[in-house]
Parts: sequence; structure tokens; C-alpha cells
Amino acid sequence: MPRIVVVGTAPLLVEGTRAALAGVAGWEAVAGSAGEPADAWVLVGDEIVVRAAAGGFARLSADAGPARLQAAVGAALEGLAVRESPWSAPPPEHEPLTAREVEVFELLAKGLSNREIGGVLGISAHTAKYHVAQILAKMGAATRAEAVHAGLRAGLIGL
Repeated sequence: MPRIVVVGTAPLLVEGTRAALAGVAGWEAVAGSAGEPADAWVLVGDEIVVRAAAGGFARLSADAGPARLQAAVGAALEGLAVRESPWSAPPPEHEPLTAREVEVFELLAKGLSNREIGGVLGISAHTAKYHVAQILAKMGAATRAEAVHAGLRAGLIGL
């Protein structure tokens, strides 16, 4: 039975989210803190973020209904990444990333250095550095951490 911990600062949002998830047979949904042991943590606030121990991730708008929330949590429990559909999200405020930049961005988000990124992708560290610079410029970020934060918020990358 998956244990799902709902975390947030607004008690009514936490309780409503917990109740929506408790309606799924076989799930144990409790209000708690992010440090508690669980199969998934649901963070509620301006948006809903789901992080699962299996590596799954979901990001939904705060007004997502119970069925959407349950589907997103179920997918995250299976190790999948979920985000709002592209036509419901605002258009990106940055130049689109190339396919190679997205590959580099995923590795950058995992904390790899330019040399490590190059090794994984079979490119030189210098080429990896160039791609990282392009990502920072396109995301309007000054640091790698800032770029990763923007990429997560935009749904371009997952952890």
C-alpha cells in the first residue's frame, strides 16, 4: 500500500488534497512533512508538485481536479514524469532548446560537470561547456542552479 504524505502551509489545501488522494483504494494519504518516510510526497501551494521515491515527478496547477491529481500521483508512483499539457501552460518565455541541449540539460540537472556530461554524451568537455552556456543564455540564468530551477518550473526537465 503506497504511503503518500501531503505537505503544505495552508491546512485547508493540505486536507483537501489528502482527502482526494485517500479516495483511491489501496493508498494511504496523510498530512505531514517532507521529511517523513513515504512512497510519494505531494507539496501543495501555488502549484502541486509530486515527488515519488521511485523517481517519478509531477507538476500540476493548483486548480487541478481530484481525477487529474490522482492520475498524476499514480504516474509518479510508477516512476514517470508528468506535467501540464503544453496547450494549457503559458508559452515559454525563452528561445527553444535544441534536442542536444535538452540532453545536456538533463545531465546538468543531475549535477554532472562539463567533463562528465561530455563523457556520457561522447563529446568533448569544451563542447559540453558550449551547450551549458547556450542553456544558461536561453533560460536567462546566471548559474547552473538557476537554470535547473527554471527548467523544472517550465517542465523542460525532471529530476
